[in-house]
Amino acid sequence: MSQRAQPTSPFQLSLNPVIYAAIFMATFAGCQGGRYYMSNRLQELGIACALLLFVMGLWQGLFRLQHSEWKRWVLSPIMLLGGIMGISSVVFVINYSGSVLYSVFSAREFLLAFVGPGIYLLVRCGLPLAQVERTIWFALFALMVNYLIFYFTMDLRAAFFSSDHTVSNLVTYDAWRGFRLKPPLFAIMVALLGSLALLLQSRGGSIKTAAIASVALAVYIWSIVLFRSTLATMILSVMLYPILISHRNRLKLIVVMAPLAILAIPVIGSMAVENFMQADGGSIRAKAFLKAIEHIAMHPILGAGEDSAYGLSYQDIVAKFFFPSDLGLIGVTYKYGIVGVILYLTMHGKIWLRLWAANMECRDTDGRINPLLWGMLIFMTAQTFNLALNPGLAYAQGITLGSLALSLASLHRVRCANVIKHTSSANTLAPSHNLPILGA
Repeated sequence: MSQRAQPTSPFQLSLNPVIYAAIFMATFAGCQGGRYYMSNRLQELGIACALLLFVMGLWQGLFRLQHSEWKRWVLSPIMLLGGIMGISSVVFVINYSGSVLYSVFSAREFLLAFVGPGIYLLVRCGLPLAQVERTIWFALFALMVNYLIFYFTMDLRAAFFSSDHTVSNLVTYDAWRGFRLKPPLFAIMVALLGSLALLLQSRGGSIKTAAIASVALAVYIWSIVLFRSTLATMILSVMLYPILISHRNRLKLIVVMAPLAILAIPVIGSMAVENFMQADGGSIRAKAFLKAIEHIAMHPILGAGEDSAYGLSYQDIVAKFFFPSDLGLIGVTYKYGIVGVILYLTMHGKIWLRLWAANMECRDTDGRINPLLWGMLIFMTAQTFNLALNPGLAYAQGITLGSLALSLASLHRVRCANVIKHTSSANTLAPSHNLPILGA
């Protein structure tokens, strides 16, 4: 007997366009695509979108997911991010003075990390994963186009000498490269790497065209900014992929090669310090490193805490041109102490391992790698080599991409496990039939 169709209300509206728009804006603003607009006020919209995704996923998952899974992706992020923002703010007030609320507001970029858990919960409750990835691809492409528009329309010289720090900080200058607009670097790295993988394995004409356009834009932007060290770490990571990372048994070679890497640290370190000191502004940054080390000794466990742009700042406490975000792991240690560095390295390792495992399982299940996941894996590998001088996961761009990487890798691992279990790739991430949390 055929079932009668359920009547559809004319007032029903699909929330999917709202969700995809929120994913786009959270990715775009989180990767600092909005820093050229209104003194980066667009980041506040990105934070709002990340929180909206999380709240929607929390509510949907409340009725569709098992308690353990719901708790892992709802309570754990709240405790982690709330702990970072709350403890660092309280620590700063205890160490110095000011308002806890001002410091919490200053640390609001950590709220961008809710975009990943929100996407995970929504996809586990039925949102198509392929469409989510398509939206992220579109955001990465839009970031590159957005950068070029402002590069050609902004008066870079006037911006560099602007009295507004948020404007002057958009432009950098040296004698041989001239004035350069700072790009959304992490997003461009992922877009370039992912597009290269997509170009090599795609057979569709439209997808190949989009991949070629993305590669061309990324290469052109790189010809403008000429970040040699970043390019070197990317090339090194791509070269090491087939040797150490592309197969499960080859990962053991890292343990074998670790002693050689340790022996090479003094040589590489001396070369890095030499290049660092010869670069423009190297002497200023070297003084900042020494100042940071002096202050770390005063608060080694939890660091100085999170300052505030509305009250006492690091520049008031240490020096006029002291910015911990420019000082690598030393800057992280200054802000968050030894506890913060350990937490940072733990999360960095967790994201890398999750991406590596997801890439292996996607290749085993689908017969090919996932280009977006592969691009994120190589990006995280390159970040590992540059960890001492650029701990990007502690700031907006890295927070956003790290959260996205963790959630997408986790979703693909669930998908691959379901494909193997049910021997069918259809609907493997559809609404869960597990007991809802309210009935668990």
